[in-house]
Amino acid sequence: MPYLVFASVLAYPFLEIMSLIWLADMVGVVPAFLAVLLSFALGVLMLRHQRLGIGLTLMNDIRSGRLGLHSLFSVARYYIAAVLLIIPGLIGDVIALILLLPWGKSAPAAGSASPAQDEVIDGEYRRVDPHSQNDYTQRRIDR
Repeated sequence: MPYLVFASVLAYPFLEIMSLIWLADMVGVVPAFLAVLLSFALGVLMLRHQRLGIGLTLMNDIRSGRLGLHSLFSVARYYIAAVLLIIPGLIGDVIALILLLPWGKSAPAAGSASPAQDEVIDGEYRRVDPHSQNDYTQRRIDR
């Protein structure tokens, strides 16, 4: 097992260099160089932009008692994605974009109210005897 980890650590830079050579061969040297510079700039901007925001989000989660594995993993995957964007290469960029996809909890739909903390559902009901032949039950069955 340690040899597998060692081999993958050695193979990663080789694969990144090969992917950059392949990209330069497919689109040209200048566009490949611009793609590397763009991914570097995006990674640096991500690190600078979210440095304070992530800390405030984590502190808010701690105060509200919602700090869990999902909160910590979202912070970690954001920083890992930023570092992978800074490192030149296509494989790291693809992994970074996969890490930036929204995972886990979905955001509530616009206009929908969040459920109450005690999860009580308020509603109206009436009992219907299944053996009675009332007008409203017959109409429902006939439809």
